[in-house]
Amino acid sequence: MNNNPMVSLIRYLKVIVILFFILSGCRIFSPSGPGVIPQVTIVTPQDGDTIKTAHVVIRAEVTSKEDILKVKFFDDNLFLGEVQTYPYEHLWETAFVSNGEHKLSAEAVDESGNTGRSSIVSVLVTKEDLYDWDLFSSPTSNNLNALFAYNSLNIWVCGNSGSILFYDNSAWQIQTIPNNSLFDIFLISQDRGWCVGENVLLEFNNGVWSVLAKFEKEKFISIFIFNDTTGWVGDYEGRIFTFSGDSLEVYDLLDTMPITDILGFTPSDLWASCGNSLFHYDGVNWLLDTTFADEYINSLYSPDGSSIWAAGTHLFYYDGVVWEMKELPSSIGTDCEVKAIYFSTPDDGVACGIKGENGFVISYNGVEWKEESIQKDIPLYGINRFSNGEGWVVGYRGTILHSKGK
Repeated sequence: MNNNPMVSLIRYLKVIVILFFILSGCRIFSPSGPGVIPQVTIVTPQDGDTIKTAHVVIRAEVTSKEDILKVKFFDDNLFLGEVQTYPYEHLWETAFVSNGEHKLSAEAVDESGNTGRSSIVSVLVTKEDLYDWDLFSSPTSNNLNALFAYNSLNIWVCGNSGSILFYDNSAWQIQTIPNNSLFDIFLISQDRGWCVGENVLLEFNNGVWSVLAKFEKEKFISIFIFNDTTGWVGDYEGRIFTFSGDSLEVYDLLDTMPITDILGFTPSDLWASCGNSLFHYDGVNWLLDTTFADEYINSLYSPDGSSIWAAGTHLFYYDGVVWEMKELPSSIGTDCEVKAIYFSTPDDGVACGIKGENGFVISYNGVEWKEESIQKDIPLYGINRFSNGEGWVVGYRGTILHSKGK
């Protein structure tokens, strides 16, 4: 037995230190195992909830003897996101998940690496009529530049990398013309149409698209066809071409800006948008009709065969006598540009475009334009809507939006 007073004192001090830590609730080390892992509970949403909104906040509460480093959120085994500070919340974008049952959980990690996971919270997602325009499955990730609907059963879209899409009344099917980006498309019947793009003119005949003519340095971006032998095509450098059935010939140089759209009433009464100007064809010459200072026009449409809507950095309406600027909805802001416009009747119109890096859809009720809700906020380039309210919008990276109708 060691009776050294110094050794006894050291032992006594060790006992005092250990008792101090025990009585104060402190731990000398951090063991892992039952009783020390964080306890996690999802408080909202609750088990059995039905979610009908475009997003919902998942909120977790954590009980732990140590500081929490992070809390992770999961949908089944799909990682949704994490937070490092209280409150432990995650905004779950249910607009982009499938309808049906989803199993949510949260996992907390403390500063010692101990991990605790919550019980499963099962929720039912039923997104019905969240948006005026819902995301629709697309067969491509290429930009889609233009849309043409001959009728509700004959709808075509063209885009980058030679993409041509056709809606078969249940899904979009894709055809590809290699190495050519396509910018505009026009049909005169369900079996007859044309498409223009970079260095190419395509022809659609009895269900098959084929190359009608190739060019070396031409970027055709607009087309309007009356029949098999009469039509017009515009290019990126302000030149307008006559179409005679199997070839294109330069007719005139309207400007140095791209000819973004062509609208025809008769073979001797046509309009073309070129930069901030509108040109009119009288059967002989293309003449400058109107210039909108500090504007840019992308699309033309006539709802009744006489009046005209011009869409671009603003909207303009022509009643056959004068042009009048129309107000865009204030909700889309000032940094916007309408890329396409369409009317099913004079009092029922739609338009789409870009605002900054995002997109928008607006509708006209005969009095004013109003913004409509879209599921995917991305630049949009082509639009159509029928009188029953069903419609389609296409745009950036293969985006297709669908309006179900009335």
